[in-house]
Amino acid sequence: MSAERWNDDVAYVFSLHRIFLRIYGLWPLQTQTLFTRIQWGFCTIAQFMIIPFVMLDLTWSNQSADTSIEGILYFVSTMLAIIKQLCIAVNQKKLGININGAIDDWLSVKDDEETRKIMKKYASRARILTVLLLYSASCCFCIYISAILFINLKQIFFTDSNLLDADANTTNWILLIPSGPLSNSITGSQYVIILTIQIVQTSMICSTQCIVDSFFFNVTIHLTGQLEVLKNRFQTFANKPETEANYRKKFIGFINRHSELMEFYQNLEDSFNFFILIQLVTVTIMLALLGLRINLCLNEKNNVEVAKSVLVMNYLLMESLVVTYGGDFLQRESEGIFYALYATSWFTLPLALMKDLHFAMMRSSIPFRFTGGKFFYVNRETMMYILKTAASYVSVLRIAIRE
Repeated sequence: MSAERWNDDVAYVFSLHRIFLRIYGLWPLQTQTLFTRIQWGFCTIAQFMIIPFVMLDLTWSNQSADTSIEGILYFVSTMLAIIKQLCIAVNQKKLGININGAIDDWLSVKDDEETRKIMKKYASRARILTVLLLYSASCCFCIYISAILFINLKQIFFTDSNLLDADANTTNWILLIPSGPLSNSITGSQYVIILTIQIVQTSMICSTQCIVDSFFFNVTIHLTGQLEVLKNRFQTFANKPETEANYRKKFIGFINRHSELMEFYQNLEDSFNFFILIQLVTVTIMLALLGLRINLCLNEKNNVEVAKSVLVMNYLLMESLVVTYGGDFLQRESEGIFYALYATSWFTLPLALMKDLHFAMMRSSIPFRFTGGKFFYVNRETMMYILKTAASYVSVLRIAIRE
């Protein structure tokens, strides 16, 4: 991309996503070469190698229910991160069209202060959310590692040496990713190597989760801003008396712009509908399991695990809010196009243009709505259903465990 197109405004919107997605070889505007494919392949394999650790833990019979839930959490997070990467990798061309369109929008508003103000408002929201997700993921990650190190240092320096396994000269190490019997069969130096590998793998999972989520919200909220700009133009285009030719010229330009925004919306829907489905379903299940885990840990007075579970639960709620509120913002502004056409001074337009306006209202009455795998629409109501379903699952699981 030329330096003329990548100016300060574009950098404000996309710089963080470009940095991280370039590391994974997934930035839609970068030229796909053998090196970028190797980058993406290495990152995918590194994340996929978490699965053997988790399966070793899940197939191990000597474990508690809360440990099994943590293993399931890692398994689900890994698969979700890989699916997110696949969604971007498969749809790079479509996403590249949207990003180029966003760059063109920023370059075209240098002299339009009102439009620039609207775009800046939405860009600020996306920037705040991106930074918030990154900091939240970093805090969860650091607290997780600190808890693991604290537990291991505690048992090294504050545990009676007679309780250690004298035959293997090993300790019951606590790994970042639950690994079943592996923690009882490694030495200190092996533990350091495995823990380092797991830290790298987990950091890749965390960064993938938050960057892809914020990237989705970023391109969605930009499209929302463009719909608001178009809505304002529809509302005012008939306020000043013009000739029929000028009215029609303006109207055709607005209709073409709406068609272009429809194409951008369809690109996002095609790229992310499967990811939205998997994310919302897994978030619902994991919220229920984490709620159950918090209950079990409170009964065992395991405050460290309670704190870890609460942090992860908060992050899962943020992930679902990103998807549902992004879809809700887009739907609301697209519905506003219809009302803007109705609110305009249509009665001052020529008769032929009034008929065209009617057809435009019919088309704009169909809002832009994201779907979860084409099964359900995604908006704020979806978030309420997630919370209700997760709470119901927690109640059922608590009763099942008691019995």
